[in-house]
Amino acid sequence: MIGDAAEVDFGKLRIVMGLSVLAGGLVLLFAFWQLGQFRGVQIGWAVMAFAFGAIAWSAVFYFGCLAVAGSLTGYIVSDDTEIKGDNVEMVTKTRSSGNARLDAWIDKFVFARNTFGLSVLPLLLLLSVYLWG
Repeated sequence: MIGDAAEVDFGKLRIVMGLSVLAGGLVLLFAFWQLGQFRGVQIGWAVMAFAFGAIAWSAVFYFGCLAVAGSLTGYIVSDDTEIKGDNVEMVTKTRSSGNARLDAWIDKFVFARNTFGLSVLPLLLLLSVYLWG
């Protein structure tokens, strides 16, 4: 079986989660500081700071999981991008591993993967506006 629960090191996954939360928090604090949000909060800049923190968390967690438990990708059955009116949704279908603990980590992995995937394009757009705008 692909990525059997016996093959997955849950301790390493917890370490990756801790490091990703730490990275996201540090990026959030750095963004708040650089965007001047400690002097006075402006909603637009605060949202951008939270977005940068979420992007950092999802990138560290996603790539960290690939490094320590790449077998989690074997549980992903399909990825679909659905456009529903003004909303774009990424729908990822997974198969069950038969182990509730492993299924919970697969769900976290898929969430981080989708968060990172949906944040790449806006991040590139922001970077291009900053560099050439």
